[in-house]
Amino acid sequence: PLIFDEKEVKKYAKQHWNVTFARQRKVSVYAKRIMANVLAMIKEDDSELRPYYQMHISDVVPTTDSDFHAKVKKAFDELTDLKWLIEDISTKYFAFRHLLNTSDVNCAYKDGTISIVLNPLLKPYFIELAHYSIYEIKHYMHFSSWYSLRVFELLSAFKDTGIWWVSIDEFRQLMDCEKKYPLSKDLLKYTLTEPLHELESTDLAFTYEPVFDMYAHGRGRKPVIALEFRLKKAKPKNIPTEWFEFSDEHKSVLLRLRTWQVTDSNIIRYAKAIGIERANKLLYEWQLKGKEIQDRTKYCNAVWVRIGKVASGEN
Repeated sequence: PLIFDEKEVKKYAKQHWNVTFARQRKVSVYAKRIMANVLAMIKEDDSELRPYYQMHISDVVPTTDSDFHAKVKKAFDELTDLKWLIEDISTKYFAFRHLLNTSDVNCAYKDGTISIVLNPLLKPYFIELAHYSIYEIKHYMHFSSWYSLRVFELLSAFKDTGIWWVSIDEFRQLMDCEKKYPLSKDLLKYTLTEPLHELESTDLAFTYEPVFDMYAHGRGRKPVIALEFRLKKAKPKNIPTEWFEFSDEHKSVLLRLRTWQVTDSNIIRYAKAIGIERANKLLYEWQLKGKEIQDRTKYCNAVWVRIGKVASGEN
């Protein structure tokens, strides 16, 4: 776990993995900003929730806005209405818990100060976290779109791997769009246009590609079954697990490339540009050469990269 000095604690928000990937209802950006500030105030060595977490209104809404008071009031209303579903499938147990403890008199807004009191029953989701993601507050507070805030949270969990592969159905749930944008093209347009622009100047600048169901029957364009996000500033080192699960043919090609000592980073970089058919042809050619290839690591990676650069237009 990363340990931050007291002076740095407000630069980062630390969020439980289950919260990041939970189904979150779309709320105002101001409600999200308030909670991000609260998360940033929770220190590494805290063993209990504080009685309350305070921030000035200017940390959330520019006081130059003519309706800043109304925005804070709406954000408070949204937060008091939020509830989390705590569920254990194995024991068939579930319970709903409200996020804030509104019965506490300290949970209020007064004289420019926002005071948040968290529900103590949710302590395991805020204190002494073992599995979490971290994102920077300085970027988060400047996003104007809820979708940007949401994508920023999600992508922060993949800083190390650099790739996030998500089914289109799960993406809908994460974006609170289960009942909106039935067409995939509309879903992508309305949920990712702003994040692409607003995250571009951050360390989580990204690109994405739809993954089509190549085995679907019928004419016309194949349906989108998943999305693959790639962080521009990250250098993935390991092949995503989902690539092996896409089909038996994909799995076979990936495993055989590894057998011929092609590195995961090179596979990730050029696999899509080269494609399954060309990759299979390469593997067959290497098999024919057999013992002529004395140094698989050097030879196969050089060939793979050379062909990949041509296929991707890098040359």
